[in-house]
Amino acid sequence: MATINYFVSGKKRKSVPVYVRFSAGRGVDLIVKSGLTVNPSRWSNSTQTIKQRITTDADDTLIKELKKLYDNIEAECKNYYGEYSKEWLSDVIYKYHNKKSVDAKTLNDYISRFIADSEAGDRKNKAAMDLAPGTIKAWKGFQRIFNEYQGTYTEKRIKYLTENKKTLRPVKKVDFENVNIDFYNSFVGFLSDEGYKRGTIGRFIKELKMFMLKAIEDGLHNNRQFEFSAFKGITSESFSVYLTKTELEKIARKDLSGNPELDKARDAFLVLCETALRISDYQKVDVSIRKSEDGTKLIYITQTKTKGSIVIPCSARLEKILTKYEGNLPKLPDQYINRRIKIVAQLCEIDEVQRWTEEKYGKRFEKTAHKWELITCHTGRRTACSLMYLAGIPTISIMQISGHKTEKIFLNYIKVTPEENARKLSLHPYFTGLAVAN
Repeated sequence: MATINYFVSGKKRKSVPVYVRFSAGRGVDLIVKSGLTVNPSRWSNSTQTIKQRITTDADDTLIKELKKLYDNIEAECKNYYGEYSKEWLSDVIYKYHNKKSVDAKTLNDYISRFIADSEAGDRKNKAAMDLAPGTIKAWKGFQRIFNEYQGTYTEKRIKYLTENKKTLRPVKKVDFENVNIDFYNSFVGFLSDEGYKRGTIGRFIKELKMFMLKAIEDGLHNNRQFEFSAFKGITSESFSVYLTKTELEKIARKDLSGNPELDKARDAFLVLCETALRISDYQKVDVSIRKSEDGTKLIYITQTKTKGSIVIPCSARLEKILTKYEGNLPKLPDQYINRRIKIVAQLCEIDEVQRWTEEKYGKRFEKTAHKWELITCHTGRRTACSLMYLAGIPTISIMQISGHKTEKIFLNYIKVTPEENARKLSLHPYFTGLAVAN
């Protein structure tokens, strides 16, 4: 548990810095300037505040600022998982005094300012790293929809709605104090009427709750109704596919020498199937291949999303691809891989009809598609995890490669049917009758 104290040093000057002392267990004892100053004759190190006999307006302002800074450091500490350092503490204090988002007085202004700060690098994630572009892009998507709920549209959107004879919503601004259960029901109804899926609605609610919580940390409001159990996110299991071992082999063996573009996209997809990498990681990683003491070839990769380092065995198929590209990974923009791998899968006759249900407009709809139509870059990662699980590799070992933090999340992630799981279990000694009785 971290301890935060204030003190001043020196009595001769009329104004001296107020220092922050931050302690957190053994070896962490940091001292930096708070960015605030005080007349030392009016300060008490024992009480860590202004002497209370007679206080001026300036004294009251300083006391409030010290309290807000204390709360800010405490909040940053709770959301930080890296190593504490003098640089980290100085950065927290600097951001507190220069945080532009607190200048925004309304919820809409705050969201805009928060996104702008994040793009500028003034907001960090829990690991004190810059926020991923995909995260900021998602926030912008939420902001656009949230604005439309309030009757504020872009010119492009107004043109589209007018041409399609759609009614524009009346202007109705939502501020911090308006985010309550009535708003929640109205907003969810709006999103459902607009045709958003349950998973997307749940993501929007989660993002709104994040903005509300950050605004509380910045001292802009005290409305905590968004934390009530009724103000819940909405989850929905999305439908996705993975490739069977036979289907993957068809794709790997397909002769695409006459079409270099399809060939490279296929190879990039196969790398994802061999490594379980996220496409965001795959586009940025440099592969480092080393040999262990026993001669086993291993691949070392740093994941973009989690910043975790993983080590993956170099399979025969992966080694063949690396040899083909002179030790490099075949990289293409993910939209190109998504488009071309569907063509490859169709050529390989991976055309089993898939059936599932989706909820839109508050109703459930039956959906069908050929399997090749559903294959994307992410299918490669899901295929890798699912096939390793079916091969009997321990879940914990797969998670060390995939980067999943809990077994529950991992098991929800893989796409293994009950029949496939039963066939896997049928090979266990318990079901074959070969189990040794105690």
